[in-house]
Amino acid sequence: MFANAKGGAGKSTLAFLSAIHFAATYDLRVCVIDFDRLRTTYNAVRRFSGSGVQSFYLADEHGEGHRVAPDAVRSALDNRRASSDVLFVDTPAGFPASTMVPAIQPDAIFVPVAVSDADIMATKAYLPELEEAASRMAEASGVKPRIMLVPNQVFSDDHALRIRDAFRGHSVRIAPALAFSRTLREVFHFEPGDANIASVFLENGDFFRWMSAETFALRQMRSRQG
Repeated sequence: MFANAKGGAGKSTLAFLSAIHFAATYDLRVCVIDFDRLRTTYNAVRRFSGSGVQSFYLADEHGEGHRVAPDAVRSALDNRRASSDVLFVDTPAGFPASTMVPAIQPDAIFVPVAVSDADIMATKAYLPELEEAASRMAEASGVKPRIMLVPNQVFSDDHALRIRDAFRGHSVRIAPALAFSRTLREVFHFEPGDANIASVFLENGDFFRWMSAETFALRQMRSRQG
């Protein structure tokens, strides 16, 4: 699940790139669920019809934001899980963590945040809601989702450190930083041969290798838990 209360943090970008990365790198059935009425991830994935990634848009049927229906979402995602190995959920700004984390039941929640004061303040205000929802899910199911903070579009190691310092004391794991780049900002722009997307994977290989390792570790842990 990719979540943040603030728009423009990079949720759709990371959901899209993660899905393409897993489909291109591993022999897995990958599915993307898009709850954002703009359908950014849904439409982007559809361009890659040969990638094997499935994409579904649920906001029309189940509402959006605070109008979303948790029981309907839980049922819809259970159906998608049955036919997928990895499921990525892209959420819009303001997606209510308190009701939707228990409904979606994610293994991990990726929270992108840029170095600006506005992004850091908005994310710090949203994290307690995510952490409380994760704890509530653990009480109900015995499984607590891991919250991963993703420093996004940072300009230097000092900026990445600033984000780390801002979130000390929160129950989050810090991902390798995604450096600021034109290709990352324009990943939804079509280029012949999708050279811009290939460039993102080359420039940010550390992040996607880290994400793969975290995902497979969670899969193994959940498998042992039954």
